[in-house]
Amino acid sequence: MKKTMLAGLISKKNKYEIKKIDVPKMFEGSALVKVKACGICGTDTHNFFDSSNNKHSHVKPVGHELSGEIEELPKKYNGSLKIGDRVAVNMSAGKSCGNCYYCHFGYTRHCLKQSIDTGGGFAQYVTRNPLGLYRISDDMSWNDGALVEPLAIAVHGLRYSSFKSGMNIAIVGSGTIGLSTIVAAKFFGASKIIASAKYPHQADAAKKMGADIVVSTSVGELENACMEQTKGMGVDIAVETVGGVQNNTIVQASNCVKPVSNVLILGIFSKPILIDLMDPMLKEINYINTTSYAIINGISDFQLAIDILSSGNHPFSSIVSHKFTLKDIHIAFEKAYYKKNNSLKVHIEI
Repeated sequence: MKKTMLAGLISKKNKYEIKKIDVPKMFEGSALVKVKACGICGTDTHNFFDSSNNKHSHVKPVGHELSGEIEELPKKYNGSLKIGDRVAVNMSAGKSCGNCYYCHFGYTRHCLKQSIDTGGGFAQYVTRNPLGLYRISDDMSWNDGALVEPLAIAVHGLRYSSFKSGMNIAIVGSGTIGLSTIVAAKFFGASKIIASAKYPHQADAAKKMGADIVVSTSVGELENACMEQTKGMGVDIAVETVGGVQNNTIVQASNCVKPVSNVLILGIFSKPILIDLMDPMLKEINYINTTSYAIINGISDFQLAIDILSSGNHPFSSIVSHKFTLKDIHIAFEKAYYKKNNSLKVHIEI
């Protein structure tokens, strides 16, 4: 086993730089995975560019949307995975104990006895236990494997909010999670998918993913489209995928749905926001928050995401608009952050 590896870390100069660090620790029951591709999440970019709290040097790499090849397995492991298997990595499940209250009903993200965090995918290696390793099909590329994680978020969100075939859905935003939600809604049999998009290249991608109607982010456009398509009633569920520091996208989602319905919040809000709950209360709207994935009724959200992508030619593969090597990670972060440069999803290939 190698003792050192290359990793992308934030330096004291507030810049991503490549450094040689120790290969992550092999904790009890862990496997060693050689990283092949890792996606840059919106949270990664906002933590770096927007948050003063994160302007400090890193001692461990981040990155949670990754695929790779198993190089070592635990000595006492007797499962179906083998050395050389190509896998998508569920980073939270890969730290879970598998035996606590939350692990027993599939919510490993909330594990009460998590292993230590040994670092993320902007590096040559990660260590995680086999509970977080999901074999991908031979037809899937490494980049497809790194798309499993964001797609699993949308898959979980719709399952968690009891989405059913034949429902009409509104999706606020067509970034990576918005596009993931379009794909998941299509997979689960949505009747009408109505989405908003800020930039023309996002609107094009939303249509390619399967949205029936795509409108701009101008005030009232999404709401009007939802009412027109449902004869004034409103959609069955609206999904907020933008997040940020303002309440306008949650208000918009609330205005799109019919009474006695759900608003699913997948966007990350980094600061407290004010919401007037009078209208949502009168409409009996349920607000549902989720940011991860689980195993529901014995079926893994991660595995469902792999099943969707398993053919290797799903349109979702095309959202990877830019690819960079690890040595160009800072340029990659800039490309991922500034959406006006036509970026959708930016991957680091390792």
